[in-house]
Amino acid sequence: MALRELDKLYNPQGLQEKWYARWEKEGFFDYKKNTGKTDDSLSPRDCYSIVIPPPNVTGSLHLGHALNHTLQDILIRYERMRGKAALWVPGTDHAGIATQNVVERLLAKEGIRREDLGREKFEERVWQWKAESGGMITHQMRQLGESVDWSMERFTMDEGLSHIVRRVFVQLYNEGLIYRGERMINWCPKDKTALSNIEVEHREINGNLYFVRYPLADGATHEDNPYVIVATTRPETILGDEGLAVHPEDARYAALRGKFAEVPFLKKKIPFIFDDAVDKDFGTGVVKVTPAHDFNDFAMGVRHKLPFTNVMTEAAQMNENAGPYKGLSREECRKKIVADLEAAEKIEKIDSIKHSVGHSYRSGAIVEPRLSMQWFVKIRPLADKATEAVKSGATEFYPKRWENLFFDWMQKIEDWCISRQLWWGHQIPAWYCGACEKVTVSMVDPTECPHCKAQALTRDKDVLDTWFSSALWPFSTLMPRDTTKIDAVWPEGKVPQSDMLRNFYPTSTLVTGFDIIFFWVSRMLMMGMHFMQKTPFDKVLIHSLVRDANRQKMSKSKGNVVNPLEKMEEYGTDAFRFFLVSIMPDGKDIIYDESRLKGYQAFCNKIYNTARYLLMNTPEGYTVPANRPELSKIDLYVLDELYATIEKCDAALAGFHFSDYALAIYEFLWKTFCDQYIEMSKVALKDAKLKDGALFTLYTVFSAALKMLHPVMPFITEELASYLPGASEKDLLIVAPWPRPDADIRRSAASDNQTAAMLEVAAKIRQVRAELSVEPGARIAVYLDLADAGVQKFISEHAGFLQSLARLGEVHFKKPDGKMIRVVLKTGDIYLDLAANIDIAREKARIEKEIQTIEKGKQAVAGKLNSPQFAERAPADLVEAEKQKLAEYNTRLDALAQMLTSLTG
Repeated sequence: MALRELDKLYNPQGLQEKWYARWEKEGFFDYKKNTGKTDDSLSPRDCYSIVIPPPNVTGSLHLGHALNHTLQDILIRYERMRGKAALWVPGTDHAGIATQNVVERLLAKEGIRREDLGREKFEERVWQWKAESGGMITHQMRQLGESVDWSMERFTMDEGLSHIVRRVFVQLYNEGLIYRGERMINWCPKDKTALSNIEVEHREINGNLYFVRYPLADGATHEDNPYVIVATTRPETILGDEGLAVHPEDARYAALRGKFAEVPFLKKKIPFIFDDAVDKDFGTGVVKVTPAHDFNDFAMGVRHKLPFTNVMTEAAQMNENAGPYKGLSREECRKKIVADLEAAEKIEKIDSIKHSVGHSYRSGAIVEPRLSMQWFVKIRPLADKATEAVKSGATEFYPKRWENLFFDWMQKIEDWCISRQLWWGHQIPAWYCGACEKVTVSMVDPTECPHCKAQALTRDKDVLDTWFSSALWPFSTLMPRDTTKIDAVWPEGKVPQSDMLRNFYPTSTLVTGFDIIFFWVSRMLMMGMHFMQKTPFDKVLIHSLVRDANRQKMSKSKGNVVNPLEKMEEYGTDAFRFFLVSIMPDGKDIIYDESRLKGYQAFCNKIYNTARYLLMNTPEGYTVPANRPELSKIDLYVLDELYATIEKCDAALAGFHFSDYALAIYEFLWKTFCDQYIEMSKVALKDAKLKDGALFTLYTVFSAALKMLHPVMPFITEELASYLPGASEKDLLIVAPWPRPDADIRRSAASDNQTAAMLEVAAKIRQVRAELSVEPGARIAVYLDLADAGVQKFISEHAGFLQSLARLGEVHFKKPDGKMIRVVLKTGDIYLDLAANIDIAREKARIEKEIQTIEKGKQAVAGKLNSPQFAERAPADLVEAEKQKLAEYNTRLDALAQMLTSLTG
């Protein structure tokens, strides 16, 4: 069969569409494709599984998705090539708040409010929107090359998952682990819904601390004043004050025990209470107690049996309890009440401060603590099981340091508020009886109250927190879609059992960002341990954020957001994926540096041109022989380096060291194979004795390299593999076996130090040529005076290889008579005849000037690192970057010093 010819230039455009469509159409993403086994014949040891962190159905692919999904795809493709039944479950999250907001904005353009439609019609519009516009991110996932099993795709609101969500809610309620109660919760006034504690982001913002004079009632005085001074950051909540609190041991206010003060403007008498929770050192030592608007005040209010007066509406506007301030927003009220207090001479002073204020992670609005009737999960029993799963080693975090943060958070965890005041989501399956006022929680919609038989039932309007359904993702997505079949594999009171769950649960690896450990990872652990009695995943890989070149977090407001789709279009998907992996240091923030992306585009070109070289130098009808021909020491050397690289890649991927995996392939392919062996093959292919071994080695190495690259560069590798001798239409790289080291070749190559010595000589000559800007085409003479006679003999016998590698003219094996550039190696001396190629005096002056410049830079960096202030205040990654810079300066100085010595000697 005649070999096909590659185009002269590499063009990544079109490869993605070509190969992804074929992989998907022919079922290569099906976990059974390369095992030939059915579900009932598979065993857990045959299987590898990942469930994708479900992106919001409203979303589009951002840089975080691209990194996260590329890492998962590498693992799935790697395990698939290792012969595992590799299942990667895709899906999307219904994203309650985000989706409802999107559809409401669309309705607003039509002049419609959701209340005008009613709940049922509004839900229909949301489903319509999902059908028309909700698939954007799944299309973009295909562009990235994600080899997910699309036949397993799920949506957190599909019929099967909704049924499972309802079963979980009912069971937890019946077990006493879900309850309804009036509690202080976090309230988003923009989205008008409750938030759980971990949905609140605390941000440092500028604010004021207002020192307000509260009149004392009944003629009481304090330090000869008819008032006490109270410090507050929220004067608008003064209208809901029900007490003033001091610490029991604060002697300054002991005389006020049993006394009362008055709320400014309202003339309402409120008591002084004495509570250990008060910080004597905050403000004046007296704090206002507003039980309906602050978590700590709520607890004090309960302890001291104070009233709970809410002064705000759901939209954070002042209500009828705010008296003359009714109708104002909380911000307007603050300004107005401060102005009124100042006019009444009740402001002692105002201090500017920085303080931490809770914001909704979704809307960005400042969260309002609010007393509200909500549904909660009693979290401690579930949290203890999740903690034990990690402590026992059933689930391991990578890097391990995240386990400590996980344990710390689980110790402090509070009951989870799971109700949300939305229409889009899983509506809570609870009904209230208008007759007996009892609650019914049921799997089926009741037609009458089971307690009193009355038919006046009203369903709870709230929906469940989006994270509730996401917490079930690892096992719910592995269960049937049909509700009847779900109940068949999940008998009431039992653990669900099926072939899918037996083979793929626990899932093998979860890949996620650190920012949702608490939102999602911990909750999956809790639900998995409770309902499946097993951890949901064996290993959790936590990756860091991608930051810009200045180490700033990317955000639209800063204008530093990178669109991955644009970069994939510009540089090619393979180069972009490789770039994401290569810049990912273990456990540290990822710094986006586009110059490196350009470098990996060049790497793709290098790989492509290597394939062209092989094909152009392959005889018609050639196939790689099953039995290897006689191999030279140079062939054995590069094969040994290949097998060492395979071992490095295996170790790197086993430990989730993705940048090490990328670097191992890059270093081997670019330097060892392309720069060294390809150059030497130009000599070997012209030698009848060496040609067969060289061709065998070229294809053995390049074929294995494509396989190693495939998990991270799927498109270019599949394309190039299809051109190689022996390639068939049926056997694609996506299911090709992962390469394995050849023990015989490793043993044969182990004793060879001569090839490596020759390559070291060649590398040093090339370095000197580059440093001194010798013309690439100049064929310079070289003299070798090596200490090891065996190495000198080997190089003399293979001088053609050295000439090809270092672009040399004559090679002599003796000391020269005249004065030449001398380079000292451990193996001996190299002398380069460069008199006709460079101006030695000018080069010496240039190098001396560069040494001076680098010394200045080195001193500046060393001074910074030696500064205690820098060491204490600078972020760890910045300190590490400066240390790296210092090491690079030292390396460069050593190289320049050697070069200067060579020119002088």
